[in-house]
Amino acid sequence: MSSKIYVLDGAIVQCDQGFTPAKLLVTENRKVKIQGKFKATDMEKQVPQTFGQCKLKPSGSSYLPCVPALQKWTKTSGKSTLGGSKKWLFEDSECMCATGGKITITDPTQINSAGSIKETFKDIAIMIPGAMLGNDKAPKVVESYWMDESGNEKIDASDYGKKAQLYVLTENMDPGENVTVKVKDSENKEFKKGEKELTYSGSVKADGTVALKLVEIDTKWNETENDA
Repeated sequence: MSSKIYVLDGAIVQCDQGFTPAKLLVTENRKVKIQGKFKATDMEKQVPQTFGQCKLKPSGSSYLPCVPALQKWTKTSGKSTLGGSKKWLFEDSECMCATGGKITITDPTQINSAGSIKETFKDIAIMIPGAMLGNDKAPKVVESYWMDESGNEKIDASDYGKKAQLYVLTENMDPGENVTVKVKDSENKEFKKGEKELTYSGSVKADGTVALKLVEIDTKWNETENDA
């Protein structure tokens, strides 16, 4: 999984040879959504509002109107993820216009998902049972991250005895649906005596995120029988 933010339908894009920003219309993905919007792919080319005028087409004291001719996007997801041929766009993806301009993304429109999902929070591994990654329309969890007890700041570590809250970002799930997450230590150690797996659940919010139960790590959770 990537720690980057995905680009969604209606993302704001800018051409360095244009005069005004515009919205990217997602037409190449009609299956997979995040937060109620379709995810953009490397094949998206529709910019209905255009970038105003084109600096590469001077005409007298002004410029000719922009006619977007987007080429294939770069800096995308590493593997084809939609239909075996299309890749997802990230906030730093870019592409060239056939006329010569470089197009970048200024607002991907995905919310509440910044930060790394390569979590090392006390070596806990997150497992999502039944996440059908090969099915574009399947309900799934695409990101996970930890927040402090107040829910104001993302964290990747915590002091013993303090609480943290696990958040997940879902795809293809409606607000109010329930999500269950099972947590195991990456080395299969016990959290408490006889307890190697913790189960938490929560309901999907309107933005696609789920706030799960607060987690408190005991000072002895990762000790072995030979520890002093």
